[in-house]
Amino acid sequence: MTAKTQAAIPGQENKIRMENLTLLKALWPFIRPCIWMLVFTTLLVFVVTFFELLIPILTQKAIDGFILPVDPGAGINLAGIKITSFTQFGLVFAGIIITAFTIDFGQSISMEYTGQKIILALRCTLFSHMTGLPISYYDKNSSGRLVSRVAGDIENMNEMFTSVLVFIFKDLVLMLGILVVMFFLNAKMAATLSIIVPVVIIGVMVFAKILRKAFRIIRHQIAEINHSFSEGITGVKIIQTTSSKRRFMERFEKLNHEHFTAAMFQIKIFALFMPFIGFLGVISVGAILWTGSIAVINHTLTLGELVAFLSYMKLFFRPLRDLSEKFNLLQNALASAERIVLVLQQQKAPKRTTKSRNLLKNINNIKFENINFSYTPEKPVLKGINFSLKKGKSIGIVGQTGSGKSSIINLLTGFYRPDSGQILVNNIPHNSINIKDIRSQTALVMQDPILFAGTIRENITPKKDLKGDIFLKTALKKANCAFLFEKFSGLDTQIREGGHPLSSGEKQLVCIARAFAFNTDLIIFDEATSYMDSQSEQRVHDAMKKLMEGRLSIIIAHRLSTIRECDKILLLREGRIMEQGSHRQLVSLKGEFHHLLKKEKI
Repeated sequence: MTAKTQAAIPGQENKIRMENLTLLKALWPFIRPCIWMLVFTTLLVFVVTFFELLIPILTQKAIDGFILPVDPGAGINLAGIKITSFTQFGLVFAGIIITAFTIDFGQSISMEYTGQKIILALRCTLFSHMTGLPISYYDKNSSGRLVSRVAGDIENMNEMFTSVLVFIFKDLVLMLGILVVMFFLNAKMAATLSIIVPVVIIGVMVFAKILRKAFRIIRHQIAEINHSFSEGITGVKIIQTTSSKRRFMERFEKLNHEHFTAAMFQIKIFALFMPFIGFLGVISVGAILWTGSIAVINHTLTLGELVAFLSYMKLFFRPLRDLSEKFNLLQNALASAERIVLVLQQQKAPKRTTKSRNLLKNINNIKFENINFSYTPEKPVLKGINFSLKKGKSIGIVGQTGSGKSSIINLLTGFYRPDSGQILVNNIPHNSINIKDIRSQTALVMQDPILFAGTIRENITPKKDLKGDIFLKTALKKANCAFLFEKFSGLDTQIREGGHPLSSGEKQLVCIARAFAFNTDLIIFDEATSYMDSQSEQRVHDAMKKLMEGRLSIIIAHRLSTIRECDKILLLREGRIMEQGSHRQLVSLKGEFHHLLKKEKI
């Protein structure tokens, strides 16, 4: 099974592993535009490291030149400058500290800016990519899991780009610089320290492998918690009315306990790693104190040099401890990076561009020829579907749940492709037309009206080129919802998540107004009048009737009264067209449609 295949299967993501070079290659397009800022930041890292390495040397000069002078009255020579008093030395030292602070501040700002630019590009690209993925991807991945990518995983990577990577690099450069200076001061004592370095490297590699695995599991479990939480919030009314809270809480607590167990495992590993580094530091300091004290007594080493050496020792293990903490964050970020890259590697819905790009300016007719389709190979959904529709005509599609009604719409709008047969639009094969051309001429009014947070104005014309108020008010009037101007604040009425404060009927009327505003050739009503009171239903019916004039219309309905005036009605059962014709023709057949109609009237 490939990584791409696994990524689409919930519960398998924690089993996917990527090499660091693979991740770098996938993230390189986001890093490349900021490469010069990264180079500049890297140069500042070297300057900051130089000043940090200078401090112990200055301490050694102060001790051997002024506090316990080896040659009283001689002063010290600092970069060719003769300093004869401790006051002068203090002023120079203060100047160096202020300069180091200023450069360090500039380096931090530069790195934060660069990291935020990378994350900005990554977050926007991820969102854009996800909105272009085929609908089948969302059939297999819940919104809660996907939100965890854009929120939690991106935030982890934000920390990696803005702090972790640069500090790891800075600490590595500092440790290398310390080793070089220590060999310059006293090669024998430095050799003692260098023996520990391979032990540290091996320890880091072992802990890295364990930590990456732990964080991979943790990130997967956070996605599952988000999924469960999102599901609970969305269905809170059902949970409360069916007294299902205990069952949902048990599942939620189980997921959180699994996350707690994985997090504690990671903490235990990290808690073992830190004392391991500290233990090595204590051994190193002890060894240096022993050998250095003997050298000072034997006058082969000055006290200032021993203090400087111990300062470098302390400085050496500080970045080592920092590396341990940053390494912990890095493994967490890399686990998140794996999950983000897996989403970016998902194939987008194929673009269908042809040389005849501009052939479809209008939709005049649609034809389904022997269409067969299945979501999974073993379960066919549509079998041998044949029908045609011309401009100014309407088709009603009825049938039991699962009979394939919505699948016809999914094929027509290009969300899926048929297994066999062909769909013709204006007598042109569907798969040779840019799907954007078809969708730009299609308005979809669904069973659950979808309105976005914002104003009614923005929901009617969500494009940037918003129409004028007169045009939008006309669209609202045609859709029978001009009364919203009196009830609310008109076009500037603020709509919250879920379409509040509008009722179900009002939301549906706004969606119909949107269809009027876009003035498309093909109108699709998917159970548009479900869950409405009689008054709202009548308003929606009237608006639908006006919208259908002069257009191709497809109406999917459970209520047979909804499609009474359609020019043709298709009755589906188990993916096949069992009966078709006008309402009068189907009633006269006294077949399945007639039986359903009588049952509905009872």
